[in-house]
Amino acid sequence: MNTAVNALYAEYLDYTGGDKAAAASLALAAVLIDGSGKMPQPTALTVPEVAGRLKISPKTIYSMCRSRRVRCYRAGRQVRIPLEEVERIESESGARDPAPRFPDIIKRYY
Repeated sequence: MNTAVNALYAEYLDYTGGDKAAAASLALAAVLIDGSGKMPQPTALTVPEVAGRLKISPKTIYSMCRSRRVRCYRAGRQVRIPLEEVERIESESGARDPAPRFPDIIKRYY
């Protein structure tokens, strides 16, 4: 087998939790569709992936899905959030660096 296909198979084997048939099917589909042997970018993310990316709790993501502040759908038992929706949240959140801490001199007086 080609080394790129082997790498894809190994990634998909990990992604599918060790299901060899599913990993082989996904690797074959990726090679046939893409032709380059690179893994295609996901079109939707799971709640833990979104929570890690936004640095917030998965419970918050589930709450946002329930209140319909975030578009989502179910794929079996997993909730998926489209990548465009995650990028929209990132752009609207105005994420920035944390606020600077008070200088030590101010802390002495409190």
